[in-house]
Order: sequence, then C-alpha cells, then structure tokens
Amino acid sequence: MIKFFRRIRQNLLLEGKTGKYLKYAIGEIILVVIGILIALQINNWNNNIQQSKLERKYLSEIKNNLAFDLIDIQFNINFNESRLKSNKIILRYLDKEISYSDSLQFHFGNLIFTTRTLPNNSTYETLKSRGLEIISNDSLRQQITKLYSYVYHNIIDFEKQDDNSFQYGIFMPEVSKAIEITEVWENGYAINEQNIVNNIQLKNAIVTNIKLRETMLSWYKGLRREVEKSINAIEIELKK
Repeated sequence: MIKFFRRIRQNLLLEGKTGKYLKYAIGEIILVVIGILIALQINNWNNNIQQSKLERKYLSEIKNNLAFDLIDIQFNINFNESRLKSNKIILRYLDKEISYSDSLQFHFGNLIFTTRTLPNNSTYETLKSRGLEIISNDSLRQQITKLYSYVYHNIIDFEKQDDNSFQYGIFMPEVSKAIEITEVWENGYAINEQNIVNNIQLKNAIVTNIKLRETMLSWYKGLRREVEKSINAIEIELKK
C-alpha cells in the first residue's frame, strides 16, 4: 500500500503536476492522521473495556467479602446482646432486686469474654495498591474507602485499646475471684453467696462491662448499616 502511494506521487512529479502532487500529499497526511486517531480511539476503547471489566471484578469481590463480613458482624451483635443481658441480670441480683435462683447459674457463666472484628479486606488492599481510581464512581469509591479506612479501623482500635484491655485486664480477673465458672457461657455459681452481694469491686466491674457491651453493640450495629449501605451501592453500580 505504501509503495502504491509512493508511485502515484512519483508519477505526478514526473508529469509536472506539482499542484496535484501537493494536494495529494496533504490528503495522504490527513489520511495518516485520521488513521492514527482511529487507532488511538480503538486503543482507548479497548483500554476502557479492560478497565471496566477490572472495576466490575473488584466490586464483585468486595461485595462478596462484605456479605461474609455481615455474618461475622451479626455474630458479634448476638454475642454481645447475650453478654449484656446476663450482666444486667447479675447486677440486679447484686443490687438485691431479685432473689437467688438456679436460673442465675447460666448468667453467672455467661458474663465474660468479648468479640473482635475480622474484616475480609484482602480485595480492598489489592485494589488500594493498584489505585482506588479504578472505581470510577466517586461517591461509591468514597463510601468504600470510608468503610475500610475509617469505620472498620475505629471499631478494631476500640476493641483492642478499650474493650479487650478491660475484659482481660480487669473484668475477668474480678469475676474469677467471686464466681466459679464450671462451663463458659453455660454455667457458674457464686463462690460465696453471702459475700458476693457486698462485693463492690465486682459490681463496679459489671457496671462498666454493661456500658462497654452497650457501646460495642452501638458500634457493631453502625458497622452493619455501613456494610449494607456499601453492598447496596455496589449492586446499583454493577447493574449499570
């Protein structure tokens, strides 16, 4: 094809048709430019398709990760609600609002331990290393970034710095002094029934633990809302 165009130019020069030669040369340049522009457009189009496929792949994986996270979050909510209920019942017993009964044995055994958040963030970390701009929707990108970098981070930090340190450093040792737990989350009883109702240290620890359980429940329910919000936003984006 190049030789064909070259022969035409040479023939025009030999025939002395300089004007036609210039017009032909300009036209040839225009055709080359148009060809380059078309090639660039096709290349950009192909890149956009690959970028879109990559974006959808990451969004689908993040959505699946968040669906698994919801299971863990709901477990944490259920766990803390159970601990909260038992702590409140034992506090009522210590305040002499209710009398001792065999049903308290379950709640004595159900006072201790806490939860921790384990986000499945491998896809997000991979996406972050490749560039979060892969997510073309600005509001969706901000929502996902907020979830992983702020909401998850704050909950995990509170669990480690506040709740876990209290649970294992103060609450469980105090409970162990006054209560013998024969089966965790199932059965326990007061070591000394006469003295336990006057145990101010145990009562203070339970009061604090109740507040922490309520705080953790608030955190987890807020996290659940943010995760559900992110899943819904991703689903909307994937339908486009």
